[in-house]
Amino acid sequence: MKKKYLFISNMAAPYQVKFCYSLQEYFDTEFWFYEYIDETRPDWWKIPLGDKCKIMKASGKFPKVGYFSFGLFIDMLRFKPDIVVLGGFMKWHILVLHFAKFLGAKVAVMSEPLRYVSNDDQGSADLFTKINSSRKIKLIKKLFEKVDLYIGMGEVAKNQFLEEFGFPEDKVTSLSYPQDIEEYYNHPLRVKKLGDPITLLFANRLVERYQPLMALEVLRRISLKYPNIKMLMNASGSQKEQCVEFIEKNNLTNIEFLDKIDSWNDMHLIYKRSDILILPCVYSNGNGTIIEARASGMGIVISNQINNIERHSKNGKNCFICNLDIDEFEKAVSKYINNLDLLVEHGKLSRELVKYRRNDYTAKKYFEVFQEHDLVD
Repeated sequence: MKKKYLFISNMAAPYQVKFCYSLQEYFDTEFWFYEYIDETRPDWWKIPLGDKCKIMKASGKFPKVGYFSFGLFIDMLRFKPDIVVLGGFMKWHILVLHFAKFLGAKVAVMSEPLRYVSNDDQGSADLFTKINSSRKIKLIKKLFEKVDLYIGMGEVAKNQFLEEFGFPEDKVTSLSYPQDIEEYYNHPLRVKKLGDPITLLFANRLVERYQPLMALEVLRRISLKYPNIKMLMNASGSQKEQCVEFIEKNNLTNIEFLDKIDSWNDMHLIYKRSDILILPCVYSNGNGTIIEARASGMGIVISNQINNIERHSKNGKNCFICNLDIDEFEKAVSKYINNLDLLVEHGKLSRELVKYRRNDYTAKKYFEVFQEHDLVD
């Protein structure tokens, strides 16, 4: 009989909802969320939840407390999970941890690296360390000491758990986020002729850590030499107004904000229209847009401030990885424009290198990791 697997997280991210159904091959799985989407996500992120995912009853968010749900405890009594996976070291999850242990469940906590910032959009790569966050680390370690498995989302998080938090080595592992990339593999490779239009894609939110203004400056410079270029740009984020001001100040007419997406299932069509992903970010834990662009077969120009990309990002072979320098980004994009065959060459290799991020592979990996750590027989 399959073990009952319960995942509890903040919002019903579409890739998590779809992953729930991929996990059914290995577990009797349910995914529960505190809210459908948060204020940083567009309405088209809402997708049907099906019968295995739900928004918890009597749930919401309190100042200083964070997410909560008074209905989840009754539902846990109904479901009787064997494994409970908690998305993050939330305050409410301390109560859920103890209730899950009372029910006899094994408990895992899944988390990105904990950053030393005041909010998630902030442009800093600083992480919690024993030096800058000693009290918080000790408190988290004490409150979550009954956890059976600490899952870092990538090697940076895993190393932080081991080196800064001092969690037991036999209770620490790493996994990847699920990715909804099946449709991207149906896109054609970018076969271009000299003089053909080229479309850049800035797919990430317009916030400080992703540096949209730097991407716009790269576009402005390249437009002077190659007027047949345009950019598709995410339409949400706290720096939207600054981006609009930059566009108006520099009389840029070759930018399209992506404010007309109807549904998550149509999002892949944005990538199909695009040729080169650009992401000059200050910090990312391994951005999903890079995986999507690789599966689509695009050219890719990214910063060297991104975690967990070594397996699929080979500088000069299927992408260009740059310092946070406008000149470097401009030169990298120009390499694609001046040698259009690179788009096909890089796209082919990228598709091969991210096959392991398809949901059937990821579900199998999760099962194997839980087996290895005795959460399942």
